[in-house]
Amino acid sequence: MKQEKKDRYTLLYKSYLISFIFIFIAALIIFNLLYIQNYSEGYKKSVIEKAIRTNIIKAKRGNIYASDSSILAMSVIRYDIHIDFKSISDKLFRENIASLCNSLEFLFKKPKIIFYKKFYEEKKKGNRYFSLAKNLDYPHYKILRNFPIFNKGQIRGGFIAEKKSCRIHTLENIGRRTLGYDDHRGKAGLEGAFSKYLKGKDGKRLEQRISSKVWKPLKSENKIDPEDGKDVYSTIDIYLQDIAYHALLQELTISQADHGCVIIMDVNNGEIPAMINLEKTKKNTYEDLRNFAVWEGNEPGSTFKTMAILAAIEDKKIDMDMIVNTKGGVMKLKGKKIKDSHYNRYVEMNPKQILEHSSNVGIAKIIYNNYKENPKKFIKHLCNWKLDKKIGIDIPGEGAPFIPNPGDKNWSSITLPWMTFGYNIKLTPLQILTFYNAIANNGKMIKPVFIKEIKYKEKSICKNTKPIVMIPSIAEKSSLTKIQNMLKGVVKNGTAKKYYNPDYPYAGKTGTTQLEYWVKGKPLSYNSSFVGYFPADNPKYSCIVVISKPEIGYYGIEVAVPVFDKIVRSIYPRIAKKKLYIKTKNNKENLLSKIIESKSKNIFNNNKLIMPNIISVPGKEIIPVLENMGFNIMYTGIGKVIEQSIQPGKKLKKNQIIYLKLGE
Repeated sequence: MKQEKKDRYTLLYKSYLISFIFIFIAALIIFNLLYIQNYSEGYKKSVIEKAIRTNIIKAKRGNIYASDSSILAMSVIRYDIHIDFKSISDKLFRENIASLCNSLEFLFKKPKIIFYKKFYEEKKKGNRYFSLAKNLDYPHYKILRNFPIFNKGQIRGGFIAEKKSCRIHTLENIGRRTLGYDDHRGKAGLEGAFSKYLKGKDGKRLEQRISSKVWKPLKSENKIDPEDGKDVYSTIDIYLQDIAYHALLQELTISQADHGCVIIMDVNNGEIPAMINLEKTKKNTYEDLRNFAVWEGNEPGSTFKTMAILAAIEDKKIDMDMIVNTKGGVMKLKGKKIKDSHYNRYVEMNPKQILEHSSNVGIAKIIYNNYKENPKKFIKHLCNWKLDKKIGIDIPGEGAPFIPNPGDKNWSSITLPWMTFGYNIKLTPLQILTFYNAIANNGKMIKPVFIKEIKYKEKSICKNTKPIVMIPSIAEKSSLTKIQNMLKGVVKNGTAKKYYNPDYPYAGKTGTTQLEYWVKGKPLSYNSSFVGYFPADNPKYSCIVVISKPEIGYYGIEVAVPVFDKIVRSIYPRIAKKKLYIKTKNNKENLLSKIIESKSKNIFNNNKLIMPNIISVPGKEIIPVLENMGFNIMYTGIGKVIEQSIQPGKKLKKNQIIYLKLGE
């Protein structure tokens, strides 16, 4: 009886304990629910944030166009492909792996056994994020996602495709640095200068998590659509870029120079249709890596003599008939020697001959004798021409010029005479070209510009319609006429006479500068340059060529003038109805000259137009010739003509379109 009573109490206590536990748990749940509902806003927020997010929708970056509306830079969609092997069932993998590897061999041109072995290895490891391919374009992505296994999608087939936007330049290495970039490297070139227009405005939207990596867009009043970037229409001319690139590349390769640059400028409006920079790489190739044309400041050498003589002409310190005794090309001044690099038979020279033959002694005597008592008067001309200040171009990274002033700590008794032939000062290639362009433009100095127009959805929002005048006139008309005649004489009679051709007249000045001459024991190195304009009368373009540290040859006439000359000869048919003669090793006219000579006279004879054979003719030479003959030329590629749409001997009509394919 006692035992029965004891068992009853034990059972009762147990039931009380269990009831208490249930009541305690229920109370705890109710308490937490009330706490979460009334007090834990942070907790609720964290739960919501894990399930719902605000995602940024990237705006599409605007395009950059050439002067003829060809695309230079654009944003395209690319795909990175990964494989989640854990999502693929063993049966699906086993039954389809062979056919998948066969398909991949066809697409990627790699042996299927490579894929077969690698996939079995990664499947065994259970790799959930194996990288298969990067930067696939849409057509290849579309093909790939329909392959066996991958056609089952991400959940069953483990096919993970990550979409991204990539920036591509259509001209590859031709002017890459001019186009520039706007990314982790910073801002450079046109991409950096006009990024505020190109980048657009990002949008945003709410998204709900569906799975670990999948988010579903939600309808929301707070959604903001992205605003695409604006399109920038540059002054870059693809045809001139191509000419400048190949002319510079050829000479850099021949001279084995460290780097070089070419800039072409429209004389009348300041537009830059071509700017090329090339630098030698460790692989002994030349790539467009740094914008030397805009950034690199150096002592300009003899190209500065033009500025020095113009200052003296303006101050009436010299006339064209005065004679300067150069004393055999050597002059001692303040214990230092000034020597002529191009010593010639002339001992007594007038100012024109001094510039033509680039006499250091002659120019030093003219400027030093006339300005040694008042060097500030000479320096004032340089400052009035704004050579002591940056131009303020749109492209970032312009190098700061340097012009010394009397009284500065770096001014000495020999500073002025050494300045006259381009030492103790610093200018960038673009700054030098801007001054010479003013001479070609009859004194009007205009700012170099790289952009014609900015558009948004085909509507113009900004347009450069007028040249930006920096100085209305750098000198009197009579002074400009004299200096223009001198620059013509440099090519016709002086240091560049080797390349003089009356069919392609141009004017300019050679320059050779010794680099780092103050470093003892260092091998000598030089900058070779030529800056001028063409045609010599009524010029259309100005141009500067600078080649740094050539190993074969170093004078401007040896290294820089050949590049300038090639550019002039290639562009002349575009700006003047000139015959383009190309000489072979046997000094006979080649196919191109025959086409021009024979066809140009009778090409429209009796209304019969015959298509010539232009295979293997450089496109940059034949295209302008055919355009001048009245054809409409459409072409793709760069280099020589490898295909022509109209076969040789076929009859044509005026204004008929001819399609050409160019290649190396």
